[in-house]
Amino acid sequence: MAFTEAIRAIAIKELSDKLRSRWVLVVAGSFALLTIVIAYFGSAPAGIAGFRRLDATVASLTSLVTFFIPIIALTLGGGIIADERERGTLEILLASPVSVGEFILGKFSGLVIALGIATVSGLCLAGGVLLIKSGMEALGVFLRFIANSLILGIVFLSISFLVSIAFYERTKVIAFTVLIWLLFTILYDLGLVGLILLTKGEIGMGVFSLLLMFNPVDVYRIMNFVSIGEFRVFLGLASVEFPEYVGLPMLLFVSLGWIVTPLVGGYYFFKKKYHG
Repeated sequence: MAFTEAIRAIAIKELSDKLRSRWVLVVAGSFALLTIVIAYFGSAPAGIAGFRRLDATVASLTSLVTFFIPIIALTLGGGIIADERERGTLEILLASPVSVGEFILGKFSGLVIALGIATVSGLCLAGGVLLIKSGMEALGVFLRFIANSLILGIVFLSISFLVSIAFYERTKVIAFTVLIWLLFTILYDLGLVGLILLTKGEIGMGVFSLLLMFNPVDVYRIMNFVSIGEFRVFLGLASVEFPEYVGLPMLLFVSLGWIVTPLVGGYYFFKKKYHG
């Protein structure tokens, strides 16, 4: 679908709403503050406090992102239907010549830009401080980390659209949002650990790698591992040997699938629910 005037208008409205509500400013400021705090106190359990090499700091920041960005993205997109219903504007939009695809892509585009501004500005503010303290040698590492983090946010924003459309009542959306966040950030990996214990570690690396692809948070972690491969010990992956096909192109393709599939599912849910 071409980027039509309707998509552009809806996207601009969504972005302006988030800017006007200071959502972007609050998230960016929170992200910058948390990033600096974790970068400084990341080695506190070992009795060390202070800014370390930026490439080593990425390991601590990866843990922050895997918990913080998914819940931000899920809550950001979780109310796209409920908000319109509460304002009484959903019926107006449905009666207008705007198609279902334009409505979804417009909303999604605007929120992607808002999430991107908040994520990138927050990480760059903190990154500037870290680069001053640790030197510019790891600038490329940090830029790749920002790009990977933004992809993770877009993935969960897409998932939030499917949840919002499928369960458009606010209470149900909140419940499923929390469940999805818990599933992908905590429960899925616990299940994999249990599987390894049950199979006594005999599960093949190929099967294990395939199972990791069903969790976008694990895909994000591996993307950081691949992008910063020489620092694998900092990421807790020193003993992991992934199959050769698990490279950045394959991981980007999987991430694209995690973005497109929920959006397509949301599109058909929306058409069935509101257009019969």
